[in-house]
Amino acid sequence: MTVHAENQRNKKIGLLGGTFDPVHNGHLAVAHHVFRELSLDAIWFIPASSPPHKSAHGDTLPITAFHHRAAMLEKAISQYPSYLISEIETERSAPSYSIDTINILLQDRGLQADLYFIIGADAFLEIDTWKRYKELPALVNFVVISRPGYPPDNVGTVIRKNFTNYTYDSLHETWSSPHSKGVFILQHMDPVPISSTEIRKKVRRGEDIAGLVPQEVEDYIKRENLYIYQSQYN
Repeated sequence: MTVHAENQRNKKIGLLGGTFDPVHNGHLAVAHHVFRELSLDAIWFIPASSPPHKSAHGDTLPITAFHHRAAMLEKAISQYPSYLISEIETERSAPSYSIDTINILLQDRGLQADLYFIIGADAFLEIDTWKRYKELPALVNFVVISRPGYPPDNVGTVIRKNFTNYTYDSLHETWSSPHSKGVFILQHMDPVPISSTEIRKKVRRGEDIAGLVPQEVEDYIKRENLYIYQSQYN
């Protein structure tokens, strides 16, 4: 189901962005964990149209067409009524910067909700490379998911370096500031060692991907012949 900004007043909404090429059980595990631990009202999956950090990291294969990635997401979350898809990125031809997406939701669409931006610790440590990143805590809370090899102390170091006047609460593992709306929340969960890149490689090699993606997503990949050849990304 595609989400709309109406009737979301006072809701607690998690924002989980990504390429989702394809969506896999690791993405869903993160969504389940945050939804439960923070007592959210909904999670919005936001598939990126043209993610800037993918290009910056040297990915060579084109991203699968948006309609395929959105269709796989729709199938993956169909049994979870509180999980929805925002297709806001399809409306923009420019790279999908988080600050722009959030401002569109809050300003252009008038969304009135408490937003929780979900991000892995590995990506969070690079936040100072993001467009206008210092403005983000005024708009959203950050939910930083622990990752193997990325100690929690490193998250605190990034916050102290880039965001002023934040105080650490060791009991709740949060950072807050009297001068900003947003709170940084560290969440620990067991790692789910699944990557979309490895799934695509397995499909191209003809290997089994059962257990890595929901069955409905696996069926869709097979039916649409996704990831078999590079040309299938278009």
